[in-house]
Amino acid sequence: MTEQEQRPEMIRSEHKHKHGRENKNTDRSNVGKGSRKLLWWGAGTLALVLLAVLIWWKPWVPARQQLSADAAAQSVLNQYPGEIIHSTLKDGTYLMQLRSETGLYDVQVDAFTAAVQSIKRLEASPQAEEKTLWSREQMKSELLKQRAGETLVSLELVEQQGSPVYTAVVKAKDNSRQELTIDPYTGGILSSKAIKVPPASGGGGTEKAPQFLSEKQAKQKALARVPGEVDDVELRGTNSGNPYYLVEIDLEDGREATVQVNAISGAIRSVTWDKDDD
Repeated sequence: MTEQEQRPEMIRSEHKHKHGRENKNTDRSNVGKGSRKLLWWGAGTLALVLLAVLIWWKPWVPARQQLSADAAAQSVLNQYPGEIIHSTLKDGTYLMQLRSETGLYDVQVDAFTAAVQSIKRLEASPQAEEKTLWSREQMKSELLKQRAGETLVSLELVEQQGSPVYTAVVKAKDNSRQELTIDPYTGGILSSKAIKVPPASGGGGTEKAPQFLSEKQAKQKALARVPGEVDDVELRGTNSGNPYYLVEIDLEDGREATVQVNAISGAIRSVTWDKDDD
């Protein structure tokens, strides 16, 4: 066989080898690209996980300082006078037992802020059960006996430090006023303080205190709107600059209406009923 006849075979063989090397190089390139994509995906996922951990952990936020048991107990006693007889710490909450004049209570307190999360009475004090809360009419009658010659401006039953008390404003003949805090079980005066007289007006005279409607006048205003029988009248908001009477009226059909009357102008502010469909 001549040299010319052998050359085509050699060329084809070399072409096959060259083509095979190109395929292998392409496969390696594709494998390399796939590996790089996986690495990028892995790095991105890891970065997201780290970011989520940082957001949850918040290392830049200073750690809250937990209060001592004594500090938390003192905060409770400032609001509810008595004695803490037991205290334990569990999951950032102090579980306390408080004994006061009215009974034994379970109290849950935030260990970081001293905020009272819940309070539940476990048992009532025998002394507390014997007490009877005076009605507004009883308190009004007793107060007028104690403060003879003075005018009762307002009388409200409110809650102070978890216990009910009556607060009253009385006016003397010289127009001076006092705010009284009254024991709702005995009628005794717990505290009193003078209410400042309004400052002098620009004209040089003394600014007159607003004149409130009497209870009788408030009843008449309320009955003109809702005819019936007056069950109770109460003056509120005397210290807020927005005084008003609440007049409760019983109707013949069994319904009850509460009429709010402006204590100065006598205007009817609102009428509410004891049933939603009225």
